[in-house]
Amino acid sequence: MSKKTILHLLFLLALSGALIYLTKSFWMSVGIMMLLLLIDSLLLQYDNRRRREWEERHSINSDESESDNGQESES
Repeated sequence: MSKKTILHLLFLLALSGALIYLTKSFWMSVGIMMLLLLIDSLLLQYDNRRRREWEERHSINSDESESDNGQESES
């Protein structure tokens, strides 16, 4: 596992312990953690989609600039 994954898991563990301490209810803490994990996964999907679109846009731009440079040198 990467260091980032381990830190993420440790953060979630500390957060769940703090929720149990604050709410004094295991089931309420479980519900809040489920909502937080859902939001976390949705944000991760959104970030991955935006990054993929950005990479595709930049790869298309770099391909166009390479083909333009190649055509200029042949003329």
